[in-house]
Amino acid sequence: MLRSLYLKNFVLIDEANLDFTEGFSVFTGETGAGKSILIDAIGLLCGDRLTVDTIRKSADKMIVEGAFEIRSDIARKILDDNGFSEDEVTVISRELTLEGKSVNRCNGRIVPVSFLRELGPAMVDIHSQHDTQYLLNVKYHRTLLDQFGRHDELMATTAATYKAYDRLQKEYDELLQTSLNPDDLGFLRYQIDEIDGAELKIGEDDELETQQKTMMAFEKISSRLNSAIEYLEDDGGILTKFYEVQKMVEGIKEMEEVQAISKDLDEIYYALQDKSETLKEIHGRLYFDEGELNRIQDRLFMITKLKRKYGRKIADILDRKTEFQQKIDRIENRSEVLDRLQKQIDEAKLVFLQQASMLREARTVDARKLCVDIKKQLDSLSLTNAEFQIILSEANPSSYGIDNVEFLVSMNKGEDPKPLVKVASGGELSRLMLGLKVIFSRLQGIETVIFDEIDSGVSGRVASAIGIKMHDLSKSAQVFAVTHLGQVAACGDAHYLVAKNSDALRTHTLITRLDVEGRIDALAAIASGTMSETARQAARELLEHHQERISTP
Repeated sequence: MLRSLYLKNFVLIDEANLDFTEGFSVFTGETGAGKSILIDAIGLLCGDRLTVDTIRKSADKMIVEGAFEIRSDIARKILDDNGFSEDEVTVISRELTLEGKSVNRCNGRIVPVSFLRELGPAMVDIHSQHDTQYLLNVKYHRTLLDQFGRHDELMATTAATYKAYDRLQKEYDELLQTSLNPDDLGFLRYQIDEIDGAELKIGEDDELETQQKTMMAFEKISSRLNSAIEYLEDDGGILTKFYEVQKMVEGIKEMEEVQAISKDLDEIYYALQDKSETLKEIHGRLYFDEGELNRIQDRLFMITKLKRKYGRKIADILDRKTEFQQKIDRIENRSEVLDRLQKQIDEAKLVFLQQASMLREARTVDARKLCVDIKKQLDSLSLTNAEFQIILSEANPSSYGIDNVEFLVSMNKGEDPKPLVKVASGGELSRLMLGLKVIFSRLQGIETVIFDEIDSGVSGRVASAIGIKMHDLSKSAQVFAVTHLGQVAACGDAHYLVAKNSDALRTHTLITRLDVEGRIDALAAIASGTMSETARQAARELLEHHQERISTP
């Protein structure tokens, strides 16, 4: 949920620091006051495009910063996957200069806007009159139904069986279209012979490169080994000196402590002597054969050439050889391979259809349950004559199964159900979308839901129903609503007034959280445009009535 929002030089706002709580927050104000500025700012935190026209006039930089408390598993996973620890609060900020330079940060770390666009929708769902497309669009209806049903394991199995079937079908189609071209066979055999002729062994390239480095550094290695041996074994060398030291200490027999050291020195002396012998053995094995070096370099050159043609590693080259041989087998034994593939396709398709049928049965049950839930939502929004239907029809096989899903609605008794996009009344559509939002926002685990004037075209009893429904949604998610209706505003747990004022030089937008008396004044202004005692008394009664309704279980 959004805990706080800081704005500086944003549109008409000089500076604002707003704190939010759980529940239902409403934002009201006169037309043109800039009520949607808040929504625009939150949209920027979710990855919306920055434009320099959002920078306040005479300012050189704009800042938007939000502090979010993350509870959603999806949002938490996105943060974890991008290396962010489980902080109590996640702070996202965006800055933009007049020159068009921008910086995006998450908990102080610079992040790309693509990260915000991934994280934002997992935290915030912004819904306006113009942002209902995914609910109206039939191509999303199957996804919404599946979110309601939560048959993740069945869906995953269906997708896996389809991919197995589809892979075999594509292999069959590819082979069916492959012509018997002698040149193709000849080239495949040439490639196999080239790889076979190299007699490659996995790991030999690493071994050869090590040998090459050693031989090319022969003189340096030989010189250093020889010097080390001389330092150890020459007259007056380390071994001689160490031996003399050990004997001196050994002669001090009067002190047990010194005798213990003598034994340690004795062990060290023989260890040094042993290492010296090993160094002499290594030095004795060293040799430089220019012909051998040339052979190694030629071999490495040939391996590198094959890598460029067939793969980055020797294992990849050998895999390509197997692939070429399989292609030859498929071409030479085309009929037999096609028959075998067809049998595998039939078996894989049967398994897929069994899974897809089980998924269809589950979706059919889910559709009935979802229709019942949506009907309850519509009834509570004064759409008692509306009937909601979900139609499952045959679809081409895919990883999603064999179903098309479409939501239909009839708003009046006796009317045939129609696609949602054909609902004519703006007020009816807003209420329908709100009912769907209540259900699907809960399923999607969205923590903050924002409604931007979706209550246009309604009034009176319907407006009250919308306000109560938004408050109901706020029991499971933080809800913000920009509204011009007093009935909706009266249902808020918190009420913010967005007001515009001007001085001699500039116009300013201020956002203020109202106390009870301030709410009454704001509701009176919405209803009648006056602050008369009659208007204030009506506003007080409106507020008390709706606060009583939302507090009743």
